[in-house]
Amino acid sequence: GVRILPVMRIAKNFINLLYPAHCAICKKNLDPSNELHVCSFCIGMIKSNPKPYCSSCGRSVENSRVVCAECRKTRFYFAGSRCACLYEGVLKELIHLFKYNKKPYLEKVLSKLMIDFVKEDKEILDGIDIITFVPLQNNRLRERGFNQSRILALNISREFGIPLADTLEKIKSTKPQNELARDERLSNLKDAFRPKAGGDIKDLDFLLMDDVMTTGATLSECSKALLSRGAKTVRCLTLAR
Repeated sequence: GVRILPVMRIAKNFINLLYPAHCAICKKNLDPSNELHVCSFCIGMIKSNPKPYCSSCGRSVENSRVVCAECRKTRFYFAGSRCACLYEGVLKELIHLFKYNKKPYLEKVLSKLMIDFVKEDKEILDGIDIITFVPLQNNRLRERGFNQSRILALNISREFGIPLADTLEKIKSTKPQNELARDERLSNLKDAFRPKAGGDIKDLDFLLMDDVMTTGATLSECSKALLSRGAKTVRCLTLAR
C-alpha cells in the first residue's frame, strides 16, 4: 500500500498536466489533490443559512422562538426543517451544474456542505431511525440518470451511520415547481406521492431529504405520505433554501 500511493499521485499529476483540473465555477486551475472540483475562493462565496431559524421551516428569522410569517398561514406535515445554505450565487450554479449539466462529481462539494452543517447542529439527527429522500418522476429519472436528492441522502447516511431507505414514489405527473407561484405550488403536488409497497415504516422517526426547499410544498406532501403509512415523525433537511 505504501509503494502504490506515490505512483497514484504521479499518475494523477500526469493526467492533470494533460487535462488540467478547473474550478467548476470560475474555471481557475486547481491543485491535482482538489477532489471537490471547486476552488476555495468560490466555496467561500457560498452563504450559509443564518441562525436563528424558524422552528417550522428552517428559514432564517430574527428570533428563534418565532415561527415565520409563511408558516403561520401554512400547515406543514413535517415536524420541522433545516436548510444548510442560501440558494443563490455560486451554490445555485453548482446545483444546476450537478442536476442539469450531468456533472455528478459535484456531489462531493454539495455533500460536504450538508455534512459540515449537520456536524455543527447534531440535533438535526437526534432520534432519527431512518433517512429517505424526495423521489423523481420516472420519466425525469430516466432523463437525468440519477436522483440528486438520493445521492445527497446516501452521503449523509454513510457519514452518520443512519440507514437509508427508498420509501416513496411519485404517482402524479406535475408541472415543474419552479414555474409556479406559491399558491399554485402548494396545490400542484397534492397527493402526488405515496409510500412504496412493502417496507414497514410504522413508528419510525424519519429524516426526509431534498436538494432545495422553496415553499416546503414538496417536503410537506412527501411527509404526509409517510405519516399516512404510520411513520411516527418526519423532519426535513435540505442543502439550500
